[in-house]
Amino acid sequence: MLDVAVEREVEGDVLLSDMGQGLPLRQGIFDGAISISAVQWLCNADKSSHEPRKRLKAFFESLYRCLSRGARAVLQAYPENAAQAEMMVAAAMKVGFSGGLVVDYPHSTRAKKFFLVLMVGPSSYIPQKPKQAYGR
Repeated sequence: MLDVAVEREVEGDVLLSDMGQGLPLRQGIFDGAISISAVQWLCNADKSSHEPRKRLKAFFESLYRCLSRGARAVLQAYPENAAQAEMMVAAAMKVGFSGGLVVDYPHSTRAKKFFLVLMVGPSSYIPQKPKQAYGR
């Protein structure tokens, strides 16, 4: 994809990096982040030097650092099992994120999707009691 971006001379910068070593981005530069099917790969030890907990820690520390206060991140992931899901959530919470794991279609084996929904700093959203939609 990066080759295509360079070939088409897209505006902006492109970056090739191992997110398990952290994101080389400035502090507080983003208001939000989205990731599709990437984070779960940090749970694998593809090389003898890969330690999943350390790679998750490096990624979440750098993600937290480059997001501005009040920013949100939504990371879609496909953990292999409950232990991987717990490891991802724990790593994110340990560096200061609030939020958690949302499971879409939880009873389906084929359509089930996992979303790690994270917030930096205190959430400004406060749930309100729903107003009655229809008069009574």
